[in-house]
Amino acid sequence: MEDIVPLILSAIGGLVVGPLVSRLTGGGGTGGLIGGIVGGIGAHYGLDAANIQVLGDATASATSPMNIINTLLEGGVGGGIVGVLAGLLMKPKS
Repeated sequence: MEDIVPLILSAIGGLVVGPLVSRLTGGGGTGGLIGGIVGGIGAHYGLDAANIQVLGDATASATSPMNIINTLLEGGVGGGIVGVLAGLLMKPKS
């Protein structure tokens, strides 16, 4: 169960930030939503593979408060980037 918690938290971070940033830049909400989730999980996997952790302690539990904040923030950043791109691609035609 502890292996799934960071993935869920990074997806939540992307789910929140992706559509917000997508709407602020003029993109569509659906693309921002899907891109946010995918970008959040992708950022988590990428930073984990590169062994990069900005906040928290890599040796501590995934449920420690600083590791939770780190996972939410990395998901938000990745979700914001991919959410903007997907939101602009899926922008409603007018």
